Amino acid sequence: TPLGGAICISGGIKTRDLPLTAKENYVSSDERQKQHPLTDVLIIAGSNDVEYPPNEAMESRKFYSSSNVKVHVQKGKGHEMIKSRVEMQVIMEFLSKRLARRMVSMEGLKGCVPK
Repeated sequence: TPLGGAICISGGIKTRDLPLTAKENYVSSDERQKQHPLTDVLIIAGSNDVEYPPNEAMESRKFYSSSNVKVHVQKGKGHEMIKSRVEMQVIMEFLSKRLARRMVSMEGLKGCVPK
């Protein structure tokens, strides 16, 4: 089973460094995806990032599976960690759709939580 999600901040698959055969290994066929679902990925890139430029972030979508990847390009950001409220909101929205809420108070009660 896939992870709930992965978040790449100022990074991801550096497509220009992948040999063609490695790139082909990342591309998922519809049949393979049904058997082995892919992990959802959020890529946060900066519009001024020279190490991992926005065009490379967009290019890397096809190596994951575009339906599983969201790219957010933050205007004015270089190659750095999160420092804006907008970026944090994008991350929180991504996580909120993928994390399950655990009802600790109900654990152990018969019939309430499947094991």
